[in-house]
Amino acid sequence: PVLRPRRINRAELLLLVDRNGSMVPFHALSQYLIDTATRGGRLGRAGVGYFHNCPASHLYHDPGQQRAEPLNAWLDRLSAERTSVLLISDAGAARGGLSPERAFQTAAFLSTLKRRFAQIAWLNPMPRERWPGTTAEVIAQIVPMFAITRAGLDGAIDVLRGRASRGM
Repeated sequence: PVLRPRRINRAELLLLVDRNGSMVPFHALSQYLIDTATRGGRLGRAGVGYFHNCPASHLYHDPGQQRAEPLNAWLDRLSAERTSVLLISDAGAARGGLSPERAFQTAAFLSTLKRRFAQIAWLNPMPRERWPGTTAEVIAQIVPMFAITRAGLDGAIDVLRGRASRGM
């Protein structure tokens, strides 16, 4: 007989979740996705950071956004080779607005993430037909963005696994 060590999943996932404002109706959905990833995802490690509208210089440890920590401290704890990043936000599509400031700040944040991590995907609770003319449309040109549908979830998971997909 040949003994083989058990396979250990060392993949890490960082979930970045938009809270409050236009995301209030989606809190339960966001929490379900968090629970699924952290408890049933069979990942080596999964962490959750919270933000409001646009991740900036810090993220929060709690959904109430009371315990902040600098962004670099979050990122320094993660392995660049094993970590995938999944953002959950409407990116302005719920209110139907285009905010150049929000688009610029989000693009800068995503640039920081892209320098460290190869696999980044965005889940948007609003359907794709609501994205044109909003900040979501701009962000979807920077990272693969998917509507939260069965096909969208499958596409986001493919991106996080390193399989190419452009967004839906």
